Amino acid sequence: MGNNLALNAYITASSYVDPYVPYRAVNGITSDPTSRWLCAALPGWLSLDLKNSRWIGQWTVKSPGNQAGWPVDYCMTSFRLESSLDGTNWTIVDSVTGNNSNLCTRVLPSPVCARYFRLYVPGGGGLKANRAAASIMELELIEADAAVLSSLEIKDNNGNDVALTPGFYPDTFIYVSNVGFDSDWITVIPAASKATAVITVNGQGLTDGKATVEMNNGSNTVEIKVTSADGVTVTYQVAVTRASSPYLTSVKLAGLRFSVFEKTTYSYDLSTSRLTETAVIPASEDPEAVVEITLNDVVYSSGQQIPLNEGLNPINVTVTSKTGDDSRNYIFNINKST
Repeated sequence: MGNNLALNAYITASSYVDPYVPYRAVNGITSDPTSRWLCAALPGWLSLDLKNSRWIGQWTVKSPGNQAGWPVDYCMTSFRLESSLDGTNWTIVDSVTGNNSNLCTRVLPSPVCARYFRLYVPGGGGLKANRAAASIMELELIEADAAVLSSLEIKDNNGNDVALTPGFYPDTFIYVSNVGFDSDWITVIPAASKATAVITVNGQGLTDGKATVEMNNGSNTVEIKVTSADGVTVTYQVAVTRASSPYLTSVKLAGLRFSVFEKTTYSYDLSTSRLTETAVIPASEDPEAVVEITLNDVVYSSGQQIPLNEGLNPINVTVTSKTGDDSRNYIFNINKST
């Protein structure tokens, strides 16, 4: 474990009894009986701002009991450690109840990253000798030797960059992303902040600094774990949605004949001299895909008569995936001559 990040950190409290101000709980002094925070209004808390996100792997509460002449029953009984990224919304990290120790040290099963940490004392959770009052001689937050990702790239099977939401940042651990229907696999390219760290992607090691992950239709979870030399593991997750099919399987145009339809051929040229209108009847590979038929920005439904003017009539059929983010546009250029 590393440094005590609470030492001399910026600290505030819900309240205090003068002169036992909050700073006395992080000044590193335990030999002076007055060097303590005292709060007579519970529930109460001590809040620390570390100025930027830091990793905590262990924390300690030193009660006055058996310290600097205080009686042994001056130990805190119930309290918890909370973390926050914004100083407003708090998450419980670890809880202690029924404590009888004047030196309570807790090792977290997994390190926690946050800018703000708070020691919260519930009503009745104060000193064993007086549960209505809380008093702390020292609060310690011990830094974990955590390795994080310094970069994270994802590419589809065509080598195109796949965007992450939000954009990558080492202290952001949850992301969402989308790939097209044709991406039946992706390449994950992570890099760690420490050369000694070990990275796995969905439980598998990297090959040449990258990993290949197969994509199922719909939702896919990519879990990236970074383990430092001392065994501390940091986990990132990317929820990747593979789009449903945006292809047509067939299309009919009333009164017109054209070459064999191919779902990956997107432009067709047709001609007529006698037709004054036609109707487009498309069939999508995914029955739930959204299909739109337009001519000159006018929308038509499947089977609806579409008037043909003299000259070029470019009819567009756009297919948009029901799930995810993908689309295909087919164009049927109908040249009407006199």
